[in-house]
Amino acid sequence: MNKSLSEKSLSAIIWLLLDKLGSSSVNFIVTILLARLLSPEDFGLVAMVLVFFEFSSVFVESGFSAALIREKEISEIDKSTTFIFNLIAAIILYAILFVSAPAIAAFFNQEILVWIVRIMGLNLLFNAFSIIQHATLIQQVHFKTQTKIRFLTTALSGTCAIVLAYQGFGVWSLVVRFVLSDLMDATLLWILTRWTPKAQFSWASFKRLFGFGSKILAAAILDKFFTHIYKLLIGKFFSAATLGFYTQANTFTNMVINTLFRTIHNVTYPVLAKLQDEREKLKAGYRKILKLTSFVIVPALVILGVLAEPVLVTLVGEKWLPSVPMLQLLCLSGLTYHFSSINLNMLLVLGRSDLSLKLEVMKKINITIAIFIGLKFGIYGLIIGEVISSYINLIINAYYSDRFLHYSIQDQVKDIFPTIAFSTLIGGMLFFIKDYPALPGIANIILISFAGVLLYLALHFWAKTEEMSLLRRTVIPKTMKLITGR
Repeated sequence: MNKSLSEKSLSAIIWLLLDKLGSSSVNFIVTILLARLLSPEDFGLVAMVLVFFEFSSVFVESGFSAALIREKEISEIDKSTTFIFNLIAAIILYAILFVSAPAIAAFFNQEILVWIVRIMGLNLLFNAFSIIQHATLIQQVHFKTQTKIRFLTTALSGTCAIVLAYQGFGVWSLVVRFVLSDLMDATLLWILTRWTPKAQFSWASFKRLFGFGSKILAAAILDKFFTHIYKLLIGKFFSAATLGFYTQANTFTNMVINTLFRTIHNVTYPVLAKLQDEREKLKAGYRKILKLTSFVIVPALVILGVLAEPVLVTLVGEKWLPSVPMLQLLCLSGLTYHFSSINLNMLLVLGRSDLSLKLEVMKKINITIAIFIGLKFGIYGLIIGEVISSYINLIINAYYSDRFLHYSIQDQVKDIFPTIAFSTLIGGMLFFIKDYPALPGIANIILISFAGVLLYLALHFWAKTEEMSLLRRTVIPKTMKLITGR
């Protein structure tokens, strides 16, 4: 990447890290408090509804965000055309969800889901009003506004949910948190970005954007369906409590992945899209992204997996103990997430959304086989199948990286081998010392984790890795400059 793009990218990454550290910290605290106040069944009920909501949201967005972000300049006609389509799609899909609510409740044999579906479905409308603003800010690599908004909405919606949970409102406290967060997000974006849609719809603009976005839509439909098929099956064939345990384990894993990986992913897609015609620079950029994301995600998931039991018991209570083995298995699966996403992201940057769709179809066949076999062995057979299929899918995702950038899965593993080796080493160390508490409760978890992180950094420093060099010479100085203003 050239210097200006690197500087702009790094500045945006730092803003997003501040965003994630702030918002994710608040979200983490809220989740812990709600987990203590509410039952696994409450979380399971909301997870049942999210399957249908997130699937519908894919149709509302329809790949237009990725298409807009990839544009070098977003015209007003593109914005208005996209906004009108998103809003009409949201209205239609909300109407379908509203009418289908009794059938969804009957499917899970949970009557309370009728109004949960109808209330949470309003978020489809709220999100339709904010898609353009989010896409524009990301395309401009401008994350300061989103950082402020996300922190505020997370804090306020979380506070309302905690108050309601304390007052005994049960699952409705989770519903209010979910709805209020997106409502506030859309409202603040309209106030702060000051963009107003025009009553203009261009078929030419629609065809151009949807031509690219339609493949992403098809791939996203497959991805969302198979991502949430596990929740759908657990909710149908097991209890709401079992789904609650799975959801809580998934929440802890996703906190690590979303906080650490999404930060870099959201920045690098629009930045690297500008290098789509320069293959060598594009490859160099992806190598750096893979190393940087692995540098933080791999040890974080290893530490979380090893300390799963003390973390869950200390933070959310012993009633969540059944989530421990689920969390450990999902950490294994989570190690492949950034790997796979980076490889798929490369195809979108090159404008090959058709190949991205092709890979999604292949991967979903693999997942279907894993589900069919795993379900016969109960809940853990299902999750183990999810883990195995994630590693097979990683190999599938890397195929076109080798073809277009000559960056094979072997080369990728070689690039991050020091991180894998050092993370495995600290994982083994923590496994043997975690049962010998030096301090009570949360203090001991912090102490053990801190010791693991120090050893991990020391190993990278000793090996003089590129990741440590980037951290010392670029990331830390740039962060300090941003914070101090000097």
